[in-house]
Amino acid sequence: MNPTDFPQANAVFGPPMDLEESQCQRIPCYSGKVRGGSVDGSDIVVTAWLPTPEELAVLNAGKPLFLSFLGGLPPHFLTVDFGQATHPA
Repeated sequence: MNPTDFPQANAVFGPPMDLEESQCQRIPCYSGKVRGGSVDGSDIVVTAWLPTPEELAVLNAGKPLFLSFLGGLPPHFLTVDFGQATHPA
């Protein structure tokens, strides 16, 4: 998967302090507040990712998408609709 820019992106994650730009890809993101639902007003960060053609073939074959976290498991969800990311049900 490759991080990708999107119209609502308003910030960029750079590499951690211990890595050089050449060692870590920059990730465009939206950083703001949730609007609506039971977590209205909570902070939210949204990133967008595009699968490679090889990854698309695997997904189209019915294989799962894996979401990994370093340092714990924060609340999360996957969606293809930016509106759902900022206006959860």
